[in-house]
Amino acid sequence: MRRGPDWQGLVFCLCVALAWEVAARQELLPPRLFPALTSVLAQLAEGTASGAFPRALAKTLACMGAGLLAAACMIPLGIWAGRSEQVWRTIGPSVEFLRSLPPALMALPAMLLLGIGDAPKIFAVFFAASFPILLCTMDGVRAIPPLFLDTARTLQVKPSVLLFEVILPAAAPGVFSGLKTALPMAFIVAMVSEMIGGADGIGHLLLRSQRSFDIPQMYAIILVVALTGGGIAQGLYLIESFSLRWYSGWKRVCGQRCD
Repeated sequence: MRRGPDWQGLVFCLCVALAWEVAARQELLPPRLFPALTSVLAQLAEGTASGAFPRALAKTLACMGAGLLAAACMIPLGIWAGRSEQVWRTIGPSVEFLRSLPPALMALPAMLLLGIGDAPKIFAVFFAASFPILLCTMDGVRAIPPLFLDTARTLQVKPSVLLFEVILPAAAPGVFSGLKTALPMAFIVAMVSEMIGGADGIGHLLLRSQRSFDIPQMYAIILVVALTGGGIAQGLYLIESFSLRWYSGWKRVCGQRCD
């Protein structure tokens, strides 16, 4: 269960904001490179009101979402690999080889093959998100208590019932673990891909602000990215808490009997 507001974290953030404002006002750092927080917030409000920030962010999130939808195909593959050692022996060497490659690196050959546009960014997000989802799903399936599967076999349940009413619910914590790793990675890779070869999106807007030396706007975009990333993480935690509200109780009841 998630507790109430984290007041210590809120106080810490307020202290950081105050220190930022004081340091900028007292010119403890070069003011051209370190603008006051109030200036950054004014730029944030202006970019939001004009629609520039929301449009760029929506473009990035759209590419990120498309890549994650493609990566969702790794959930059934992870279930299959978790249930069959032969499947993992077949795909395991390729997975171990490919997941060592930096995801943003794959945007470069993708641009050569797919051209400039959304396709390379979607492919890079798909590449980045696939492996956490695949491996965590597979681990979640392998962690299913044998008691569940033995009981299903004893009751002679149909394969479809076994999959949707036993394996998927029991492996759901592993699937959410993969998603919690994949979502922030996908957001980062989408922005980096826009910096490498994009013509729009929040990453491209951030790079353009840095190159034009519009420092307040650059910091404002960084705040947008931070708030968006935090919002995505909190949203996923809420979905996980609602979907797995049975999990903590199940662990207490099952105990050592499920091992």
